[in-house]
Amino acid sequence: MRIAMIAPVWIPIPPEGYGGIERVLALLVDELVREGHDVTLFAAGPCRTMARQVSSLEEAPTEQMGETLFDAYHVGQAYRDIAGGEYDVVHDHAGFLGPAFAGLIPQPVVHTLHGPFTRDTRMFYEAFKRDCYYVAISHRQRECGPDLNYLGVVPNAVDIEELSYSGEKDDYLVYVSRICEAKGTEQAILLAMEKGQRILFAGKIDAGRDREYFDRRIRPHIDGERVVYLGEVSSQEKVRVLQRARAFLFPIQWEEPFGLVMVEAMACGTPVLATRWGAVPEVVEHGVTGFLADSPAGLLEYFDRLDELDPLACRKEAEERFSPKVMAASYLDIYRRAIELHRSGLQSASARTA
Repeated sequence: MRIAMIAPVWIPIPPEGYGGIERVLALLVDELVREGHDVTLFAAGPCRTMARQVSSLEEAPTEQMGETLFDAYHVGQAYRDIAGGEYDVVHDHAGFLGPAFAGLIPQPVVHTLHGPFTRDTRMFYEAFKRDCYYVAISHRQRECGPDLNYLGVVPNAVDIEELSYSGEKDDYLVYVSRICEAKGTEQAILLAMEKGQRILFAGKIDAGRDREYFDRRIRPHIDGERVVYLGEVSSQEKVRVLQRARAFLFPIQWEEPFGLVMVEAMACGTPVLATRWGAVPEVVEHGVTGFLADSPAGLLEYFDRLDELDPLACRKEAEERFSPKVMAASYLDIYRRAIELHRSGLQSASARTA
């Protein structure tokens, strides 16, 4: 199959640090190539994948993240090239411009929804719901925007080989995610402090509101001993800190579309303590790979029950449900159905105009 894969413009693939979508894309692209498919990756900057790469920009504009000009330039160039190329299907991950352009090219477009729904984004996607085929990354995400042209739900995958397993644990808890209120950073620290547990936490801090949140609500708790901030860690450092933790804390306060880091923790053999927001109950099985509660305070009772959870069960769940091979197989099925539906639609249109 000849697949055109459109990445977001902002971060090279795979990312050195932050970049969940880009990390998932690297796994998907390489798995598809290993299985014999012809994949062309449209991405900015020098990428390290097994696919052929087409770049409209030599360097990824990470420092300009969110600026419309770079996004439009990248996606516009990609769709222009694809329209004149011999591709069987387009898989778009680049945000809003993909669905807007999808109806203008002859190939079927599969668009994966990576973000949460709001009133405005729901309005946008519904406006272009007949121009492409949508994929959700969780059932909860799909429930929040139900009126689209879905072809399925495909959970994100993690690098099972890189996320090596350890059944031996040290006496600390861990939080790895973007540092912000919605992700529950302060709640994770307060829970650990209340239980008298050491916590190591790491993550990216965005400028503006998140930086203010860190300075005002997080920094006062950091003492370098019981509460330790590691900064924005590399993939290798993240694995090391996840492997040896007694549990991964994830007391989120928003509609998380997926929550990739929960699976990363599970792959390392580390159970998850999380609140039941968004897709969390789809990822973590209560009493098997972690414990869930309706509020951060509700998690306190489970700290003393962590020994009931088998680290190997966490690892096996990650291998069976969230491997690149499982993800690629699901997407290949969706590509085939998109091609068939698109071909049928074109044939019907031709018959009506004959």
